[in-house]
Amino acid sequence: MSHQPTGELATSKGTIGQVPAEHVEEVIRQLRDVLSARVIADKNGVIQEIHVLVSSSRSPKQVVRDIESALLASHGIVVDHRKISVAQMQGALLRSIRNRLRVADVELTINGTKAEATVHLQRGSETFTGQAAGQGSQSNQLRLIASATVRAVEQACNMPDQIAVEDINPNVMVAGRQIVVAVVNMLSQYGEDVLTGSALVRNDLNRAVVNAVLDALNRRTAALRDE
Repeated sequence: MSHQPTGELATSKGTIGQVPAEHVEEVIRQLRDVLSARVIADKNGVIQEIHVLVSSSRSPKQVVRDIESALLASHGIVVDHRKISVAQMQGALLRSIRNRLRVADVELTINGTKAEATVHLQRGSETFTGQAAGQGSQSNQLRLIASATVRAVEQACNMPDQIAVEDINPNVMVAGRQIVVAVVNMLSQYGEDVLTGSALVRNDLNRAVVNAVLDALNRRTAALRDE
């Protein structure tokens, strides 16, 4: 087997053509039963490897076909199925990933110049609710939704007043698609961390804001719960 010279391969922080690899990974992660995805491209932005972790409920061949179709439809990317590696997961680790926080519902109420956001998150059979109220401008509405998401995460993880929203940018455009980017600050016993997350806007900008915040926090809060 031949090997690429050192420096020829980029990690998922590279680009696939003009598309950041992180956004290609986000498309793959949205597919049914996909738990995680990592894309490796060469220095010219050509996909060399796609590694996907899935639950055991679907065949690897079907997952590969879904990935090929999704990347072609979303970004016009044609990928050789031989470059897609699918691993299936079972047992306790799979249950842990399935128990990550997920968005259940997002509510936004406007009353004159004021707004109130309520976010409901689920983890297994449990539901956690966060709320935030404030000035009702359109840009601040998204920040309120992000803040309400943070409050729900703090409730779920028993971390009161340890997470803050630094910024929400709903205007990142990649390949004609809208991406929300969230920046949050989290305090823990290890100090202060600045975390980032992103989510593709599909039909609901408010829900994408919640998903971007969760993308930033889910892995870290899951690790803290496991300690």
